[in-house]
Amino acid sequence: MEKVIENIKNIFEIPDLRNRIFFTFGILALYRLGCQVLVPGVDSNEIANLFNVSGSGMLDMANTFSGGALGNAAVFALGIMPYITASIILQILQKTVPYLERLSKEGEQGRNKINRYTRYLTVVFALLHAWGITTILISMDNNNNLITVENTLFFRLIAMVTLTTGAILIMWLGEKITERGIGNGISLIIFASIVVTVPGSVIDIWKQVQSNVIPASVMALVLAVIVGTIFFVVFFELGVRRITIQYAKRVGNEGQTAGGSSYLPFKINSAGVIPVIFSASIVQLPSMLTQIPSIRTNPAVMGVLDHFLYGRPFSNVFFFVATMFFTFFYVEMLFNPKDTAENLKKQGGFIPGIRPGQETQDYIERVLNRLTFWGGLYLSLVSIIPSLIMSGLQLQSLPVWLGGELFQNLPAILNQGTQVMLASALGGTSLLIIISVGLDFVNQVDNQLVMRKYDGFTSDAGKSKVRTRRYA
Repeated sequence: MEKVIENIKNIFEIPDLRNRIFFTFGILALYRLGCQVLVPGVDSNEIANLFNVSGSGMLDMANTFSGGALGNAAVFALGIMPYITASIILQILQKTVPYLERLSKEGEQGRNKINRYTRYLTVVFALLHAWGITTILISMDNNNNLITVENTLFFRLIAMVTLTTGAILIMWLGEKITERGIGNGISLIIFASIVVTVPGSVIDIWKQVQSNVIPASVMALVLAVIVGTIFFVVFFELGVRRITIQYAKRVGNEGQTAGGSSYLPFKINSAGVIPVIFSASIVQLPSMLTQIPSIRTNPAVMGVLDHFLYGRPFSNVFFFVATMFFTFFYVEMLFNPKDTAENLKKQGGFIPGIRPGQETQDYIERVLNRLTFWGGLYLSLVSIIPSLIMSGLQLQSLPVWLGGELFQNLPAILNQGTQVMLASALGGTSLLIIISVGLDFVNQVDNQLVMRKYDGFTSDAGKSKVRTRRYA
């Protein structure tokens, strides 16, 4: 504890680092302020009631990622999702479009062009998201209390312009944090959006425990699972597979250069939380389809969709398969073993016991496939745990031919769960983002301290500045 206090003091003794941290928190404060400024023409109380009645699934996820701004009908209601969507699409296109692939290899100038295209695409997605939100609001304004503007077209125009401008401003704030602050600005904005919802959830749960709505024993079980999940996430987020690289001796104009050794680090969870976000979006499709009038009147289709509703066994299995698929897909987009093997060969590097070229490429592919499998399994389990805590296994909902009737007499907590929403605030995707972004922020501060010959938070004096779990 004394070392932590000493390191905090060191931060404030370094003017540049101190200014960067103050700048970062100042931008995050501006972002939170924007989450409280309301969109013109919307009654905030009515939309809050709307979320209390129908908030679930993707609606809750979107509201969480916007820091509650969507539920408040705020200017920043779109959050950072349009920018994330645009960034993911540009990353995928870099592997499929030759022009973008060339730009990605042209250094800083090429990256600047790709960033400019990402901004343009962000505006497009922001307009689409804003149109979708305004359409939903207009369709739900049955009693003329939600929207206070009489002219629907005028309301749609002013709301879309306001929401799109808010999304562009969030993107600009995130880029400013990355440029002049500490850490990745976009990740920190998502981090701040999720963290601010935690205190309210904790207070609500505490009130329910005090009023005996939730038994203390159930709450203790939930907290134990959450704490265990935190340790589990930290364990995997710090897991790194290091491939040793040996460099041959070189003879140049200045004489012989001694060879050396290094390593290629591959994280177990190289894909981050992107696969979970994609999977969660797809899993919510059955719930969205059940809201279509023509489908609601079709008993056969409704019977099939009912088995894929949130928390049901088929939904969890579907989520698991989708997460594994997107994990492999996204890692393949991020890493190219062929390029890595060619670069090593050009630099005179090789993996001990592995021939340069095709054998090196095959070896790196095998390592990545194994790590991706465990990373996808880890993401799936961590994301499904909150659903199991809140909703239970729901085995009684299985079809008769799968033995659904046999599970009717299971204990209620197994089939119905605890219904404790704290598991949603501190679990799954939210917990992954909080821990991964928090570790990255500490690492960035740590790097700044070590560069200036101070001891970092995660370093011993004169030793490695980052403690990662190594897998040989």
